Amino acid sequence: MELFEHEVVEDLGFQNLKIIRDTRGFTYGTDAVLLANFVRSKSNEMFLDLGAGTGILSILINAKIGACFDAVELDESMCDMARRSVELNGQQAAIRINHADLRTLAAKPGFENFDAAVSNPPYFAGGTKSADPQRRMSTHQEECTVYDVAACANRLIKNGGRLFMVYPASLFAQACHALGENRFAVKRAQLVFTKRGTPPHVVLLQAKKGGRAGMVWETPLLLNDMGDAQSMTL
Repeated sequence: MELFEHEVVEDLGFQNLKIIRDTRGFTYGTDAVLLANFVRSKSNEMFLDLGAGTGILSILINAKIGACFDAVELDESMCDMARRSVELNGQQAAIRINHADLRTLAAKPGFENFDAAVSNPPYFAGGTKSADPQRRMSTHQEECTVYDVAACANRLIKNGGRLFMVYPASLFAQACHALGENRFAVKRAQLVFTKRGTPPHVVLLQAKKGGRAGMVWETPLLLNDMGDAQSMTL
């Protein structure tokens, strides 16, 4: 497998999976591993990965439950790394990487009626921005917002399908509003704390397209009790 300058291969610590990343740019973090653990699915379901980045969610969830993925990413260099990671893991038959803008992605033959989607969208709206365009795109709402993700999922997921997402706990109301505006009702939610005595860090969400009101809060997670993100049990 060819590696370019500044690229490294990292062991994901699960089923001998590997991932390629650029040491200068944005990589994956705890949030992606948490979301991969949170997803519930059947092995034959078809998923979208919206804002796929390095492909971490598609790679982990496919290995965990066998779901197939169409991963969508705007940054062409990230798409190239994700494709090579998929090949490195022998997952080409189950994961397809698409260089596309989810904001304009439309239903078309062979690209519609998905069972579910996953997303770890950027959420920073202000503050100091990285000089690195790739890192800035992955963290700041310059090219994608939670409303864009919800709207894309509404266009492409079948009625009754699910959207799994991780978002800052402090912006839970915003996520619910974006989902509600796009015909999704939150059905499961789980708060994640970095340490005891502090406000929750992120919230994991499962929403249903066309679902009725009514949500279950699952037992909160405390990261200090789980160890390093890369060693969490999937």
